Amino acid sequence: MPHSGPLPHTLIEANHRLASHFYAHSGHATPLPGALAIYSGANSTAFNIASLTGPTPQLPTVLHHLTTHYDQLATGSALWLCEQYAPHPDPAVLQQHRYRFQQSAPGLLAGPFPAPRHPLSPGLTVRPVRNAHDALTFAHLVSVIFHVSFSLCQRIYADPAAWRPPIHGWLAYRVNEPVSCAMVAAAHGVAGFYSVGTLPHYQGRGYGESIMRHAANFSATQLDCPQSVLQSSPAGRKLYDRLGFREFTRFAIYNRPYADE
Repeated sequence: MPHSGPLPHTLIEANHRLASHFYAHSGHATPLPGALAIYSGANSTAFNIASLTGPTPQLPTVLHHLTTHYDQLATGSALWLCEQYAPHPDPAVLQQHRYRFQQSAPGLLAGPFPAPRHPLSPGLTVRPVRNAHDALTFAHLVSVIFHVSFSLCQRIYADPAAWRPPIHGWLAYRVNEPVSCAMVAAAHGVAGFYSVGTLPHYQGRGYGESIMRHAANFSATQLDCPQSVLQSSPAGRKLYDRLGFREFTRFAIYNRPYADE
């Protein structure tokens, strides 16, 4: 798939940083030398996200600023390192700052999705997050699908004022039951997919593909964002390959608890 303009990995990384601002609506987003530090207002390694703002040969200095920042907030955090921005991080330096490797996630990019191979889920309705009830429904789905405490999900997702451009929320309903969700960060020609999931007892029915196709079509036609990006979990990779996503980078994700027990 040919590309002009910014390199694919920069689109993926920049959209991830854009989306991370959503988690700061009850806290704050702080630019630091070489990095962006997101604080959600809660002690959470899942939602306090730090990421580099570009390639840096001074990773130890960046880590020092991040650890000082989050220690002052008395909270844990997660560090997302794009491989092009930090190609060979020194494990000893990361360990010195108490960063523990959690997982590696591929960064994927796609153009317009190919036509579906099979008819999509009949009877499924996809709606945007528009009000407090929708936002609370989104929080409930994320809690169940991703095994996150409901109180934390309420803090992160249930404020309707947080759902404003460039962030768009989508809910899929089977009859009147919410079954799937997706958050999209759409800007600069790119729609980034986050918090995409389906309730466990409804998985395997194509609901995830349906909500992604709906959101991607809206982003392309209404927001002028024809390209899609995401960071894939192993469980979703088969679907994303089918939708035309290709891997252009990888993120090494490190967790840093506030204090060792």
